[in-house]
Amino acid sequence: MKRYQITVDGRTFDVQVLGDPLQEQVEVEVDGRRLTVEVKASAARDETVLTTPAPAPAPAATRTPLDAPGAGAASGNRVVAPLPGVIKSIAVRSGQRVAPGDELLVIDAMKMDNVLRASRVGIVETIHIAEGHQIAHGQLLLEYQD
Repeated sequence: MKRYQITVDGRTFDVQVLGDPLQEQVEVEVDGRRLTVEVKASAARDETVLTTPAPAPAPAATRTPLDAPGAGAASGNRVVAPLPGVIKSIAVRSGQRVAPGDELLVIDAMKMDNVLRASRVGIVETIHIAEGHQIAHGQLLLEYQD
């Protein structure tokens, strides 16, 4: 996931892109608030423009910033791939305790490193991938203990 600090009219926002920025709609988190935005190429210049956000889905009781299904992180005790790519590195091992924000692994996608971080406290139980493995969007990467 990529994080940015964006300043608009003198206000600075912490923005994290949670989905694939090449899709027409992308989930982002702005200062802790989850939004879905439309992404369109600008006709005037060769750049990407984010347009009016669509309503954000209602968060589940246990949802944290990175554990929306398909958004890349944990759904319950499972962590799935937020995008296709190659596992560049794995920062955790089975039995390791993690806290929110701890690096779990890095996915290389389109020559960009995408760091996947823990969204909750837990103990890593099973790692289903290895460095150098090609992965698909939504593929199970690791599981936490119950």
